[in-house]
Amino acid sequence: MKYIFFCFIFLISCTDKHFIIYSIHGEKLNNNEVYDSAGDNFNNFNLYFSKNDIKKEFEEVNIIATDYFHYGQFFFDKNFMAMLENRTYNIGADALIFEKDKIDFPDYRESYLYFTAIKYKN
Repeated sequence: MKYIFFCFIFLISCTDKHFIIYSIHGEKLNNNEVYDSAGDNFNNFNLYFSKNDIKKEFEEVNIIATDYFHYGQFFFDKNFMAMLENRTYNIGADALIFEKDKIDFPDYRESYLYFTAIKYKN
């Protein structure tokens, strides 16, 4: 049990280096510029594949980019999704929108996955 706990802590501590955070305008941000506690949104994580699927009002707050290895389609990889969810909460976002082929992004790289982090408006 102790071994599993330490592996989990190690995995979570490695999360930041695999997920790059950008402002909504494309400027790369440092970790100390984006950390915002998750508040009460745990267990309410949503991943959207289209803005049209979102039923609440929201604002786009950041872009998350990653080339972190995932098995098959990323949304079926439980480890990848756990780290992505954790990073989403760490920046204070409520949900993500998967941005397929985000070629309009200033620092676009084909090997990366891109997500727009959003906060719901109350």
